[in-house]
Amino acid sequence: MEKIKKVIFLISFPAISIAQEYEILKHDYPILIRELTQLNSKSRDCNLSILPNSKSIYFMSDREMKNGAFGGNGDIFRSDFENGSWSNPIDVGSSINTYSGEDEPTFSSNGTIMYYQSWAGSWKSSGGPYYMAKLVNGVWEKQGSIGKNISQFFADQSNINFGYATDGMAVSPDGNLFIVACGPDYDGPMDLFYSVRKNGVWTYPQIMGISTDGDERSVFIAGDSKTIYYSSDGMGGFGGLDIFKVKIQENGKLGTPVNIGEPFNTTKNDMGFVASADGKSAFFIRNLDIYYADISMLNEDIKPEIIQEIPKEEVPSPKKIEKPEKLELTLYFNHDETTILNRAELDKINETNQSVQVQGYCDSDGPSTYNVDLANRRCEAVISELKSMGIEESSIKKVIHGESNPVSNNKTEKGKSLNRRVVVSVQR
Repeated sequence: MEKIKKVIFLISFPAISIAQEYEILKHDYPILIRELTQLNSKSRDCNLSILPNSKSIYFMSDREMKNGAFGGNGDIFRSDFENGSWSNPIDVGSSINTYSGEDEPTFSSNGTIMYYQSWAGSWKSSGGPYYMAKLVNGVWEKQGSIGKNISQFFADQSNINFGYATDGMAVSPDGNLFIVACGPDYDGPMDLFYSVRKNGVWTYPQIMGISTDGDERSVFIAGDSKTIYYSSDGMGGFGGLDIFKVKIQENGKLGTPVNIGEPFNTTKNDMGFVASADGKSAFFIRNLDIYYADISMLNEDIKPEIIQEIPKEEVPSPKKIEKPEKLELTLYFNHDETTILNRAELDKINETNQSVQVQGYCDSDGPSTYNVDLANRRCEAVISELKSMGIEESSIKKVIHGESNPVSNNKTEKGKSLNRRVVVSVQR
């Protein structure tokens, strides 16, 4: 590290203010930075998040989807690391994306809860603009408002300022800290506000002491739930927005922010820095495009604490819906075949007087009408097995999807193999 400039400001997270100074990191190893052209488009690509397993990136893009249904207002896209490279981005589906614009995805420690922004419908009355979604059978299902107090904060600010804007939100992987960059005007300076979850309830957001008279944007909370990355032009540096790191100390207060230095920060607007939980990779935004950096050889000053085991997390839903216990099995098939590859899964069904639903799917190879027929034949093969186990055909419901509702990208062989499936749901 090299201390090259000193700035005085106040930290007040959560309550105590003390004078601090910052420093600019100097890195001893050459750092490979490259643009991820396969992820970028001619439109705006920003507000990154990475899953704790480091295998999937989510981000907002203004690009138009392949079916032309959305685009222009921003939608959430996903790319997976497969066979040594990042796959072409796909949208997360109409269960989340709307015509009104979705943005700022961030995830729980186990990757099954997504928090995100949406301006769809009457967001004030529906508890927006921040919501939760849960990953169920490979599909994101909206769960409702992230929290009443957070929604009230945005409703209040919108009323006071005749509108309100954001540019970056994060929820800590442990689900207890919410930070957002927001302000009255998207093109004007923004500040960082935070909320903490106490006894299952989010507090009313307050401004963070690291906010300056300048502009703060693009916040990310790393996998350790302690390390925060954000961008600011109000603390000196290289020009434009620079990326900073600050860590929550053992006493719960914020430590001293540091500028993460070159080559991450330049005279351009550098923002949206996210670090993988294993401390090996980083991604960030420059000129509204996505870049990658190998940080495996860098010292700990720039990295989050390494979490050896991803903790389990329980996230409360806005409303509790009692459902009967259900067993769900996924059976797989080779290309253009109806023989079940993992027949032993059916042995988990240990009662015959149950209601069963069988849903058939295919990859996208071949005509869609043929794939509907193939999905039907796969369902019939499964139903035949169920009948041999003593389950009455009258208690089995069949649903044919064909190549619709894929759980993975059909552009890769691995993705296709995951889409060739029959899902068996058993109501107990």
